[in-house]
Amino acid sequence: MTMLTDDVRARVTSYIQHQGTKSKEALADIVRTSQQRYLDVIGGVATTSRRRSRRRRVVDRELTRHVATTERFVTALIWHSARGQEPPPRTGGLGMTVEDDSRPFAGWVADLREANEKLLETIAGFRTRANTSIKPAHPFFGPLNCTEWAAFQRVHDEDHVQHAGKILAVVGYLTPLRPAERGATATPAAPAPAAHTAGAATRRAPRM
Repeated sequence: MTMLTDDVRARVTSYIQHQGTKSKEALADIVRTSQQRYLDVIGGVATTSRRRSRRRRVVDRELTRHVATTERFVTALIWHSARGQEPPPRTGGLGMTVEDDSRPFAGWVADLREANEKLLETIAGFRTRANTSIKPAHPFFGPLNCTEWAAFQRVHDEDHVQHAGKILAVVGYLTPLRPAERGATATPAAPAPAAHTAGAATRRAPRM
């Protein structure tokens, strides 16, 4: 795993903390935008399986399983923290990914969509003054309260938008997003870490 530089760490942490001060509606908006951007990058995957290389199929599955697994963990963490409860510990850290149960890739996309909706529902369920005294520590960005963890999910998704785009470009499926396309959102772009926040995004596409 490539470690983040102090400068990148400070910049991303500052971004997370700033976004965490926004209303639950604004938080939901930036998270929803990044969720859709990831789905757009892998869009069409579930319906074009016959044309995909084996290498790309493996990358798609591994990355999407990781994104869905992490999002479910972050959602549970936010739910407990917002209620003043210590979240249950999780073995393996943020980079952990559930085992592949050999379901069709479309099934993992559906699982991710479900995880996306659950996170948005959790953010929408914040009270007017969500409890921010509980601050579970992120391994790189330090203690984060419930709203800051919601903002972290934005950073996590944006990191994987870039990761997925680069991998798919390498295997010849699509061209990298142009700067104008990367920034074509209504919300400010999240500063992408130089490496994945928990190590998974530094993995290379499997060699076949």
